[in-house]
Amino acid sequence: MTQNRESSITTAAIVVMISIVLGRITGFIRETVLSWKVGLSWVQDAYVAAFTVPDIVYMLLVGGTISAALVPFLSGKVEKGEEREGWQATSSLMNVLFVVMVLICLFGMVFADKIIPAVAPGFTDSNPQTKELAVKLSRVLFPSVLFLMMAGICNGVLNSYKKFAAAAFGPSIYNMGCAVSIYLFADTDPQSMIKVAGLVTLSAFAYFLLQLMFSIKKFRYYRPVISFGDKSFRKLFGQAVPSLLNSSTSQLNTVIATAFVSLSTAEGSLSAFRNANTLWQLPHGIFAVGIGTAVLPSLSGKFVTKEYGEYKTLLMKSLTSALFFAIPSAAGFLVLREQIVRAVFKWGGRFTEENVPFVAAILGFFCISMITYSTVTIMNRAYYAAQDTRTPLAAGMISVILNLVLGYVFYRHTDLGAAGMALSYSIASLVNAAILLILMEKRMKGINGGMFAGFLSRAVPSAALMGAVLWIIQEVVPYPGGKALQLAYLVLEIIAGCAVYIIMMLFLKSQDAIYMVNNIKQRLKM
Repeated sequence: MTQNRESSITTAAIVVMISIVLGRITGFIRETVLSWKVGLSWVQDAYVAAFTVPDIVYMLLVGGTISAALVPFLSGKVEKGEEREGWQATSSLMNVLFVVMVLICLFGMVFADKIIPAVAPGFTDSNPQTKELAVKLSRVLFPSVLFLMMAGICNGVLNSYKKFAAAAFGPSIYNMGCAVSIYLFADTDPQSMIKVAGLVTLSAFAYFLLQLMFSIKKFRYYRPVISFGDKSFRKLFGQAVPSLLNSSTSQLNTVIATAFVSLSTAEGSLSAFRNANTLWQLPHGIFAVGIGTAVLPSLSGKFVTKEYGEYKTLLMKSLTSALFFAIPSAAGFLVLREQIVRAVFKWGGRFTEENVPFVAAILGFFCISMITYSTVTIMNRAYYAAQDTRTPLAAGMISVILNLVLGYVFYRHTDLGAAGMALSYSIASLVNAAILLILMEKRMKGINGGMFAGFLSRAVPSAALMGAVLWIIQEVVPYPGGKALQLAYLVLEIIAGCAVYIIMMLFLKSQDAIYMVNNIKQRLKM
């Protein structure tokens, strides 16, 4: 039975990862087209600032609440055969979220001229045209948050029932809608960007309709009521509020980064920061988020049924699986950062060769986050599964304070610019990960720390060897000039790096590598 459970979780993780790969690829297309059409310019800076505000609201109310409260609660009720009771509280939470989001969207549209200067203070005096455009774009984009929230709720319901495939591919449709809108209408003319923002909001509405179509059958127990007196709702709401506050820590870090980067005198700094941030999120989103999404319902079920031994085993397997991919990704991105930036963003247009080292420098400091934030992602879900949202909140608030202090130090006393905020974010996430691991170790009286240390003793030297091989290839093999040859060169480097890492991990008898190879062999035989 244990083997069947692991196979089921692995299948779910693969489905989620494939969908995230498509989502990230389409997201890259969206970002690439935007940089190609308008370059690292004040127009893109305005768009990034305008997009940041609704995105923060969405992640604050939806991302944290759904992953930390709704999915563990509803999946736990389904696991125990209390589906109808679970939906009474779930319906109330959904309706509260809807009302709150409508009010927030209206507030954001009305007071956008006050919100944008708070998020990007550098736009106030030195860049008045950037501020004006950001305000207009923000007002057009705010309604998209409501549609994304409703789509996110549909996905949360599907994930609670372990219907990962149905929930998985909607974001790709949304990203492609945005990409097509940007390709057709984006330009350095501000009016064209307002048109793009309107079509992005329309894409969000289409995304919601698609996810509703997939999930509508699971809403059979939904009721359009808010039962404040319901005991289960009060319990769920009590979990949702700390998780919402915990989500705010990540978004506060985004606000801090946006504020300091906007103060940079270099035009396009905010755009460059967003481009680098998009790049490092690829491996994190595919592996850590994919594994975390797939394993959360199972972790919740283990904790609810008091199978603590299996809970700890599943947690450690999830963590090492995420880091099995994150550690070599960080090494590869660090060595190949300029080639990756050039491959993704430089397709002619207004993104020039001079922009490449600008974005690559920021990406280099973000590489640490691939490892540290992958750990935070898995550990947060472990706490959520244990219905503990307060510990991640405390750890997250410490990281916010540290990020604010370091961001100020790097801004005032170094010439790192936007790269300084990437370094600040990475250090803060390292501290966050350490706190979560130490406290979980104490709470569960051990989480197989020896297994974790053994994994790191294999993965770190294997990734270091991979990075050294990639560096040697760069030094020995001439870099080609044409775009097609550059892409082929990068792909071959990635294949070579992956081969070195896997072979080294197998040589060191890594269980994660052995399991992955055996799983691939089994699936090829099917």
